[in-house]
Amino acid sequence: MSVYEKKKRRIYSCLDQAMACMVTGAVVCGVTIAAAPKAYANAVISLGNDRSFSIGFGARASYQSHNISNARDSNSVSLDNFRLYMGAQLNKHIKATVNVERLAGNNWNLLDGIFQFEPSSAINIWVGRMLTPSDRSNLDGPYYLNSYLYPGVVAQYPGVWSGRDDGINIWGRLAHNHFRYVAGIFRGHNRYDNASNGGNHPLFAARAEYNFLDPEDSPAYYTASTYYGQHDILAIALVGQYQVDGVGTAQNRGDYKAWNVDGLFEKRIGKDGKSGTYTLEGAYYQYHTDGVQDVASGWHGAANDANVGGIQAGTAFMLDTAYLIPYTLGWGRFQPVIRYQQFKPYHYAATNNGKTTQFEAGSNYVIDGHNSVITLDYVHYNSPSTKASDGFLAGVQFQY
Repeated sequence: MSVYEKKKRRIYSCLDQAMACMVTGAVVCGVTIAAAPKAYANAVISLGNDRSFSIGFGARASYQSHNISNARDSNSVSLDNFRLYMGAQLNKHIKATVNVERLAGNNWNLLDGIFQFEPSSAINIWVGRMLTPSDRSNLDGPYYLNSYLYPGVVAQYPGVWSGRDDGINIWGRLAHNHFRYVAGIFRGHNRYDNASNGGNHPLFAARAEYNFLDPEDSPAYYTASTYYGQHDILAIALVGQYQVDGVGTAQNRGDYKAWNVDGLFEKRIGKDGKSGTYTLEGAYYQYHTDGVQDVASGWHGAANDANVGGIQAGTAFMLDTAYLIPYTLGWGRFQPVIRYQQFKPYHYAATNNGKTTQFEAGSNYVIDGHNSVITLDYVHYNSPSTKASDGFLAGVQFQY
């Protein structure tokens, strides 16, 4: 091994140890002083002198019926998400977050464990487990999309769990909150025995977004795919991720590179949206694996939250549109939604036998913004590796 390689490995080893220490500190601190940046509705207890504690929860459940070509129908009822949001602030500038999610078998998994130092709106430093800078859909999370289902056909950014990873983010808002940025360094992909990242190379990720009309009022660097007529939005964002030896095996590894551009347009029609609100969202993606095939998820017994495998090389795009009807019927308003996704692998990918697509059409029944929504959806999925399927979904979500 060359002197350069030895020095490089020592640097990455030090960085890995520093990240582990900071993540541990973030979780320990978050248990005592935590914040729930994604929960718009929660219970807040004021402790005086700018100190407070908050707690909230979110739940999503659905009934799904699938008809697969030349096969029997499949029906299921599931609790798709149940999350607890816990948080507080020690003062105006020091905060922390702990969010957890219930899994099958009554186990709980850490979603977010973040120590937050926020001296100004222009620059904030977060350390711990958090969402990596990525596309709007990932930063929406399951509760802030236009559609009930997460766009898994196009979304391939790696993460330990639900788009999260352990590391450091710097984010801020400039130009009267119209420009929003976030950049971070994370533990990264494929840190596992005989996987590609034996050298413990970190993942670098960044996102820059500009709002040409009203600034988005979603917290921190998080996003939403609709604001239900509260604002006129035209937001364009550029995302990039890079990691040396991020894909493949120890014997056949490659650098991981990915980028995407996404946009959201939402316009109130008529005065104050009296004629409804129109929404149009789109995203385009490119994923590169340096000409090698990444290992499969769960490779060699890796746990689902081990951040190992699953990245495919290819291009993808997504387009969805929605219209919020201005008239209240019962408790809420209807919002018809149509979404289309497509992923096409590159020629060197082992799965290069055609594109994967998914089409959805249905309607949301919006009772209290993102805090209370009922969804009815038709889904058609087509993949070269599986048979085409048609499905019906009825979902409900509630947050407090």
